Amino acid sequence: MSRKTLAGKRVAITGGAHGIGRETALAFLVEGADVVIGDVDVGAVRAAADQLGRTHGGTVIGMALDITDSARFGGFLTCAERKLGGLDVVVNAADVMPTGPFLAESEAESDLQIDVNLRAVIIGTRLAAERFVSQGHGQIVNIGTAAGVPAALGVAVYCATKHGVVGLGAALDQELSGKGVIVSTVASGSLADQEAVADAVIDCVTHRRGGLISVPPTGGLRAALRPPGGLLRHLFSRNGQR
Repeated sequence: MSRKTLAGKRVAITGGAHGIGRETALAFLVEGADVVIGDVDVGAVRAAADQLGRTHGGTVIGMALDITDSARFGGFLTCAERKLGGLDVVVNAADVMPTGPFLAESEAESDLQIDVNLRAVIIGTRLAAERFVSQGHGQIVNIGTAAGVPAALGVAVYCATKHGVVGLGAALDQELSGKGVIVSTVASGSLADQEAVADAVIDCVTHRRGGLISVPPTGGLRAALRPPGGLLRHLFSRNGQR
C-alpha cells in the first residue's frame, strides 16, 4: 500500500479531464494529496473528478477552466485555494498537438498551439508564482516533451512551443528558487506513456526536484542528472535536484 507520501499537499492541475492531466490527478490522489482539476470541457472534468473520487477516494474537485484567459485562470486558482484551504503545487498539463507537415498547418492551428501550449503555461506559471512567492513556498510543474529539446518531424510548431516551455522553466527555476518556489519541467519521451509522466511529476514533487526532468520513451523515471557535460543538464537544468 502507498504510504501517502503527499498527504496534506494541495494541488491544482490544468487539462485534468483527459490524458496526462487526468493521470497526474490520479497519481496525486493515490499519494494522499487533495486535488482540483480544471478543463475547458466542463462536463468531462466534472465527470472525471466524480469518477476519480468514487474509485480512489480523497478530495478531488472538477472545475471549468479556460487557460488562455488570464482572469479566468486566476479565478480558477483563487477558487482552488478557497476549496482546499491553500495551494502547494500547480501543474500546467494542458496542451494540444496537431500533427502533419508545417506547410499544411493552418494559421489558426498554429495560433491554438501557441496559445495553449506556451502562452497559457506562461500565464499559469506567473499566477502560481505570484501566490507562492507571497506565501514563501510552492512548486510549479510544467509538462514539456523530449521533442521540445531536439525537435521532431511533423510537429514543428508544437516543438517550438515546447522549446519555450523548457526555456521558461530553466530560467524561472533559477530566478525563483531563492524565494522558496521550485519550478520543474517534466519532459516526456512519449506522450502515450501517461503513467510514466505522472510518476515523474509525483517524484519531482516528493523530492522537491527543480529544473528539467526527462522521462524515457520506454517509461520509468530518469531525472536530468547527467554528468556535467551532458547536453540537457548543461543547457536546461540548474541543478536537477534539491
